[in-house]
Amino acid sequence: MPIKLIKKFHSVFGQKFVSQNESNAEDIEYALNKNEKYKKYHEKEQATAHTTNQIVHKLADGTTNNTADELKYQRKQIERLVLGHNGDGIQELRASRVAMDAQHFDSLASRLYHDFLNEKNNREKLRDELLAKIMRVVNVDDYGGDPTGQKDSTQAFTDTLADGNRMVTMSAGTYLTTGIKMPNNSRLVGQGVDITTIKFMDSTPAANIGITNLKMSGFAKNISLENFTFDGNKHRQDKSLKAVGGSRSSNIRFAGVTNGYIYNVKSFDALLHGIDVTYASDDYYYQGDGNRVPEALESKHIHIDRCEVYGHGDDGITTHHSRYLTISNSYAHTPTGGGNSNGIEIDDGSQYVFLDSNKTEGNYGGLEIKGHAATSAAQGVFVNGHVSIEDIRAFNIRHIGHHRSATDAKSKTAMNVSLNNCLALYPYYNGVYPGTTPRGLLISAYRNVSVNNFTAIGDNRFAKIDGGKTDYTMPVIAVQFMAENVTLNNINVTGFKDAGADVKIFGGANKGKRFTINNANIWNSSNKVGIASGGGIYDLKITNCNLLGNGSGNGVEAYNNTTILSGITAENYTNAAMIAKEKYSVVPTITKGGFSGASTGSAAISPVSAVIASTGNSRAYDSRSYVIGSGYNSKAYGSRSGVISSLQSETTKGGHTQIVINSNRVKSPGNYHIVGGYSDKGEASTSNIKVDLSTFSGNLTLAGKITQNSADIAELFESQNGKAIPLGTVVTLEGDKIRKAQPHDKPIGVISGTAALVANEKSYHHKDRYLKNEYGVTITEHKQVSYLDDEGHEQFEWRDVPVENPDYDPSIEYMSRSERPEWNTVGLLGQIYTNVEKGVSEGDLINGRAGTGFTDNVNGKGRVMKITTPYDDKKGFGIALVLWGVN
Repeated sequence: MPIKLIKKFHSVFGQKFVSQNESNAEDIEYALNKNEKYKKYHEKEQATAHTTNQIVHKLADGTTNNTADELKYQRKQIERLVLGHNGDGIQELRASRVAMDAQHFDSLASRLYHDFLNEKNNREKLRDELLAKIMRVVNVDDYGGDPTGQKDSTQAFTDTLADGNRMVTMSAGTYLTTGIKMPNNSRLVGQGVDITTIKFMDSTPAANIGITNLKMSGFAKNISLENFTFDGNKHRQDKSLKAVGGSRSSNIRFAGVTNGYIYNVKSFDALLHGIDVTYASDDYYYQGDGNRVPEALESKHIHIDRCEVYGHGDDGITTHHSRYLTISNSYAHTPTGGGNSNGIEIDDGSQYVFLDSNKTEGNYGGLEIKGHAATSAAQGVFVNGHVSIEDIRAFNIRHIGHHRSATDAKSKTAMNVSLNNCLALYPYYNGVYPGTTPRGLLISAYRNVSVNNFTAIGDNRFAKIDGGKTDYTMPVIAVQFMAENVTLNNINVTGFKDAGADVKIFGGANKGKRFTINNANIWNSSNKVGIASGGGIYDLKITNCNLLGNGSGNGVEAYNNTTILSGITAENYTNAAMIAKEKYSVVPTITKGGFSGASTGSAAISPVSAVIASTGNSRAYDSRSYVIGSGYNSKAYGSRSGVISSLQSETTKGGHTQIVINSNRVKSPGNYHIVGGYSDKGEASTSNIKVDLSTFSGNLTLAGKITQNSADIAELFESQNGKAIPLGTVVTLEGDKIRKAQPHDKPIGVISGTAALVANEKSYHHKDRYLKNEYGVTITEHKQVSYLDDEGHEQFEWRDVPVENPDYDPSIEYMSRSERPEWNTVGLLGQIYTNVEKGVSEGDLINGRAGTGFTDNVNGKGRVMKITTPYDDKKGFGIALVLWGVN
């Protein structure tokens, strides 16, 4: 075929331009070598191929003529001599018995048979030569290939493949080779796996690659390998034979191939990789995270289907710096071991890789999606229906060297991975990689990872690790090392009783961000924790999960209260949840973010705000604001502020710590106020307030009356003897203290249990905590005080702040007066139940004798309204309802 060079080069002098020149150089070199080879063949095998027209005949006299014309001249002379001898043609007949190759025969028939046979043989030979040039299906055996495995067939493959555009078939048997290079537009097809085998010769150097592409400029294309076995013969010289480096020492490699196919191929005992898809180089690319090889060098549109790899020194099937790759229905198992040997590895710089219905078994990593520290990570990887059996780490997603926040840069490229319908079956330490620990699924440093319909099944070997040790702290599913935007959806975990947790989101210094766990089912698994969140994780969502434990541990475990929890059932654990060191018998429901619930036409605007059971365009605008059970343009402004059960009401913008409750058209007056009120017209206003409680000063302001079911007004007094005085006792003052009243005393009131108002309580701190003036008024200072706003910034406002007594000791324990026996509630005004002597009747005025009321219609201070309990001799008194304070 004529050589076809690239004549229109890329306009920019870059890798594309270089690749085009390299491709031309490869084609020219191949054409020159082919021409040189044909020249040698022509010299040896086609020495008589030239025609007589091409040969110059020089006569004795120095004149020249071409040989064809000279032979015509000589033939005419012979014809005239034969015919002209005696005229009977006998000499002519004799001449006709001489064959075209100058042999003489006794009969004309023999001579003709000889010439016709020669013509037939020559015709068939020419046909074979022609077919060899135009035929698209050839067999390597016809070019010297040896399927008996007795001799080297490397050159035969080279000759058969030629310059491509051929389907090369192989017979049943074993072909020895030191390496095969596939030209463009070529297929290498065997009779079937384990029927046709290609094997490395014992003398093959460690660096050799079993089958790879011929062109290494990035312009290799349309190469297919089908229906055979490749034996890497890794122990061909001795067991110390080691892989050389890069992608060398692999069994099968596509390097810079577009449209490559590997179908129904078994590859085993590779020094390095069973199958490697990489860019157009023998070496791997380590030029830093975020840097990629030129796209012109990448492999693209590669399909690996129905392949089996095992006995690999490193990875079974691996990819590097290539894109648009599909691996399906393949099986990678049982590596030699000793290191990071993965069944299928989607490695450095791979993009848009699709894996479907594959199986791995007995590897370190069943499926590993990763990048090395000094290069870009794989991204855009989509996995469906992968089964991992007894791999140490069934599914391992990581960017090495980008894990630790203190020392490592965050990965620029580790992103966009989706796992669907995958199974981690019996992950355990199988010895392939010493010193490692098992996982069902591990995600490190990657962003945008979606795991859907994932099942992990254990068999109680999970805790057993290297050296016969056990480690009961290991999680089955782990998300760690600065991973971000990770969603685990429809997760099933069972059979890992010896695991530290079924699912764990690691926190600490290397924590990641933004995690979601939806629809997880855990059954008969970890004895310690179902789902665990580490310290410093503030954006985890766990929803709609069913967790069934084994009678111990915690169903859900979190270090803080920021985890969103919803719809989680956790049974048969010691604690359904352990959150911020608090134990829960039922997993709580926790939500965050602007929350609108059971509301229409309303919204929570701030991320830390809520609108609940509200309508009519109600809004919560600021952090820690809320609207509950309200409507018609109710608005909550300011931190720690809310509107409850109101219409067209609002808190003050820029303020904080405000509540409007049970109101219509009311606006709060400022900070530290709880207000309520009503108006049937106008805008929300402070003028519509009817109730105002200042939580800063403790003052209560009312626009209406106070109604109380209790009957009297009282004040706390200290008893003279420091003891409690019984209810119903009439008392008098002795200085500033009280005692039981006698006939000559003026009673001030009765010990009451029905007071509607009790003064002089001093409920919350010692009476001398704040300085007072000579009239007992608390001294205040008007000054600026600080507080933190929603963003944590310090803000200032003016307040009248009580001046604290410098002698006040806050460390001394304080009890309010009503809690101390020496302080008694004395009813001063109103209807009070009073102990009375025998003979007291309704309408009588009474005074006190030894604290008991007796009839004194002259100087009495209380009027008996009615006898409520008749006199009792055992008690020594009856009880009357007495109106005090009327005289």
